[in-house]
Amino acid sequence: MNAFSLSQLIQDELETDQFSQDVTGNLLPSAQNNVVQAFVFNKESGVFSGVSVLETFQTLFTGQVDFRWEVSEGVEISSGTQIVELTGPRNTLLALERTLLNFLGLTCGVASLTRAYLNAVKPHSVQILATRKTLPGLRALQLSAVQAGGGKIHRRSLSDGILIKENHIALESEVALLQKAHGARSPLHGIEIEVQNFDSLNNVLSSPYSPDVIMLDNFSAKDVQTAVALIRQKLPTCRIEASGGVDLQSVRALAETGIDYVSVGKLTHSAPVLNLSLDFRL
Repeated sequence: MNAFSLSQLIQDELETDQFSQDVTGNLLPSAQNNVVQAFVFNKESGVFSGVSVLETFQTLFTGQVDFRWEVSEGVEISSGTQIVELTGPRNTLLALERTLLNFLGLTCGVASLTRAYLNAVKPHSVQILATRKTLPGLRALQLSAVQAGGGKIHRRSLSDGILIKENHIALESEVALLQKAHGARSPLHGIEIEVQNFDSLNNVLSSPYSPDVIMLDNFSAKDVQTAVALIRQKLPTCRIEASGGVDLQSVRALAETGIDYVSVGKLTHSAPVLNLSLDFRL
């Protein structure tokens, strides 16, 4: 996410939270609205992501609040780690607290879940891929957090590559779509096709127009193993991806089949936020 877009997103969230209308903060004596220190720390272990968030807050509050941090993208943080120290007017820190924690909790949560998937498939070389199943308006930020956790990006947008899916195949055959894809593709674009059963897979394998990647969607680990043997025999250079409801309990069995990729929508659409807190240093 570019700096301008992230800045606008954070400003929109501050406005949603009515940052300038903190009626509770205004209950405090105005004489106490002096410069204070606070720090953000995590209440559970995880992986940090959010340098761009901190940089944007620092820019938005230049001259008001000083943000200091030493953590970097992708580092593992144990419970109780001080992530960032803030110095500024007491009421300003109170008002920005929730928005800051919402963004950092989200990015750290995505990075932490991604790292958990990577750890679950060790020592296999399968790559964990994020999908386009992202929260509206937060795709770039979430995908950056996936990368901080060690994952890769499947497609950032529809323009990133040709992916023939179930609903395309419902309208035209695998063979016809592969032929058209080869005629329309940019030299920079790969061709991937999703199959949901062995009949569809056999249609793909019998086509004279080979894909670069075959996605096995909602195959069991046993069926993935069978499919891998068929694909390797017919298309030895074709890469193989598994997808469909993959979780931390099932991902290892898929990795053991020798596939190249596992795409995981949960990394972005269902990642729990990392539990963070902001406390004042009194």
